Amino acid sequence: MSEKYRWLGVVLATVLLTGCGGDSSDYSNYVTLGEYKNLSADLVVTKVTDEELREYENDQLDEYVSYEDVSGPVKEGQLVQMSLIAKEGDEAVYDFSEDGYELIVGDQDFGEAVDAALIGTEIGDVLDFSVTYDDEFEDVMLCGKEIDFHIEIQNISDVVYPELTNEFIKENFGEESVDAWQETLAQELQSEHQAEATENLRNDLVQQVVDGSKISGYPKDLYAQKSQEIESGYQGYADMLGCSLDDVYEMFDLDEEARKQECLTATNQTMVLALIREQEHMTLSDEELQEKLQEFAEENDYDTVEGLLSDYDEEDLKQYFLDELTKDFLEDHAQISTSQE
Repeated sequence: MSEKYRWLGVVLATVLLTGCGGDSSDYSNYVTLGEYKNLSADLVVTKVTDEELREYENDQLDEYVSYEDVSGPVKEGQLVQMSLIAKEGDEAVYDFSEDGYELIVGDQDFGEAVDAALIGTEIGDVLDFSVTYDDEFEDVMLCGKEIDFHIEIQNISDVVYPELTNEFIKENFGEESVDAWQETLAQELQSEHQAEATENLRNDLVQQVVDGSKISGYPKDLYAQKSQEIESGYQGYADMLGCSLDDVYEMFDLDEEARKQECLTATNQTMVLALIREQEHMTLSDEELQEKLQEFAEENDYDTVEGLLSDYDEEDLKQYFLDELTKDFLEDHAQISTSQE
C-alpha cells in the first residue's frame, strides 16, 4: 500500500469518532437482516520484506545519523541541498527557492525521475527539466500533471549511519544484541500488518452482512450525517497535504456518484451494525464504558480520560466501542481462513 493510502486510512478512521450513529429500532423499517453468523472470510497477512525492514531500521536510527559534506558527483543515498521550483505551466506547485529543500537521493520525494536527474550532478549545477506524473503518483499536488523543475544544487553530503554493534544497540535501544533489536523491529512491523489485515477482514464481514440483507432505504438524517463525516475525513486529509478538497477527490477518482455510493455504504453499514446489536442484546454498562475509555486513552497516549474527552465526545466514543464489539462478534462467529502473501 502506498504511503498516501496509508495516510488516508488514518485520516478516514477518525470519521468513526465524529458521530457514529446510535442504535435505533427505526432502522428495521428499512433493513431486514441477512445471515451474520458463520460467514466465511480470508485473513490475508502481508509478510515483512527485507526492504521494508531496512527502511524501518533507518527510521529508528535517524537521530543518530551524521552528515559529511562532500563534492560531487551526486550518488544515490546522499543528502542533496538545493533550491527547487516545481511549476505546472506558469503556476508554482512547490517553491523552495528561498528556504531550500533537502532530500535523500533514492527516497523519491518527487519521484524516480527527479532522483535520476540529480545523480551525477555537482555543487553549482543548474537543472531544468520536465516530468509527467501518472495519476497514481502519491503526491496529490503532482499526480496526473506535467511539472517543470528548476533546481540549483547547493550542497552534497554523505549520510553516515552509526555502526551497528551490540554495545550501541544495548545503550540506545535496550536490546541485548543487533539480532535481537532487528527481530523486535520485524515483529513490530508484522504486528502492523496483522492489524491491517484484521481490520480489512472485519470490514469485509460487515459488508457481507450488508450485501446479504434486504435494504429498502435509509433515514435521511443518517445519510446526511454520514455524508458530513466522510467529507470531514477527506477535508482533514486535504488539510494535511495542503491542497483542496477537490484535489483529493480527483486523486482518488471520486466523482459525485462515487461519493454518493460511499455515503450509502457507510449508512447501510451503520444500520446493519445497530440491528445486529439489537438482535444480540449488546450493550455497554457504565463500568464497561469507563474501562474502555481508560484503555483507549492509554493506547492513544492520553494521560487521563479527561484529556481524551477534551478532544472526543463521550457518546461518539461509546458508539465507536459498540461498533467494535459488534465486529468482534462477527469475527468470533465467522469461518476464517488465514494466509500470507
